[in-house]
Amino acid sequence: MSDKKIPLPSMLSFERKLECSDGLMFSGNWDEKEQENNWQSIPVIPRQNRSTQSAFGIKHVDKTKPNPVSSDNDDANLPMDKDSLKVSFSLRIVGNLGKPFACNKPDFAGAIEEKVTAFKNSIGIEELAFRYACNIANGRFLWRNRVCAEQVEIHVSHAEDGEFFKINAYDFSLNDFDKNRDNPSLQKLAGLIKKGLLGGDKTFVLIEVNAYVKLGKGQHVYPSQEMNMGEKKKKLFQLNKCAAMHNVKIGNAIRTIDTWYGNKMLIKAEGKDKTEIVNIESGNKNPIAIEPYGSVTQHGRAYRHTDIDFYSQMIDWINDKNIEEDQQKFVVANLIRGGVFGGDSEG
Repeated sequence: MSDKKIPLPSMLSFERKLECSDGLMFSGNWDEKEQENNWQSIPVIPRQNRSTQSAFGIKHVDKTKPNPVSSDNDDANLPMDKDSLKVSFSLRIVGNLGKPFACNKPDFAGAIEEKVTAFKNSIGIEELAFRYACNIANGRFLWRNRVCAEQVEIHVSHAEDGEFFKINAYDFSLNDFDKNRDNPSLQKLAGLIKKGLLGGDKTFVLIEVNAYVKLGKGQHVYPSQEMNMGEKKKKLFQLNKCAAMHNVKIGNAIRTIDTWYGNKMLIKAEGKDKTEIVNIESGNKNPIAIEPYGSVTQHGRAYRHTDIDFYSQMIDWINDKNIEEDQQKFVVANLIRGGVFGGDSEG
């Protein structure tokens, strides 16, 4: 490789390699999991309730008054004679890993493909595939629907190989990827994901996932919430009058595999547009979704600040600087995530 530093191209993008469908939500009874005809679409229904005054800082006189604006929100529940939720989605795992979809610097495209090929041949993608598999097996993609469920069972099928297996989600941890690592069904699932990621231009692996969650008759279920800019009303996602979860939300859960982000994080400090770097307590180090800056916006944090972010690590890597194996996994996981990554770093 030339001694001249290869900069980040102004035009650079990678295709997403884990393509999730939206997740449809159905109701049924736990003891009827194998009887597909007994599972019915869950509708999204409007509810209009009188609400209280609960905003911070209101006057004392207003605290005793009803809220003049009704609490008008979408809602979704199991019927009173059904005790379980079913969430169904498909996942297509695409190959050709490391090849940019768009790149206006051939030297960069060649360098990143070379690095990813070397990574696949040395470190390998087994750990990445395994962690993605864990987040399917443990039901992380169910989000709030998983909380305090009596039982959660994941069914995975791959028609091409005739594979079908059942997984007890509570056999696996949300925060410890080593728990039950040798589980045969988990290993099969990781093998299917690996097979897809190692494929070429015209090869892919398609799996179907059905998650069954025993919640209790009539209990709330939680579809994705739509962005409803300018309105206070909560609007829930639905497809053809069936409550559903966004494919982006499911995908975010599956790629929650980053535990390699170090011991510090960036948070907002007091004062306008100020931030500070603080230490992370060891007991609070849980997996986060693969993101270029390790951003977790609902907590106001960025776990990958200067020099350990995706761009810094990728540019160092293609310019033959030594980066740790775990950071190589992080870079490759961002390429699997996909996105537009171009910029002007030639300054």
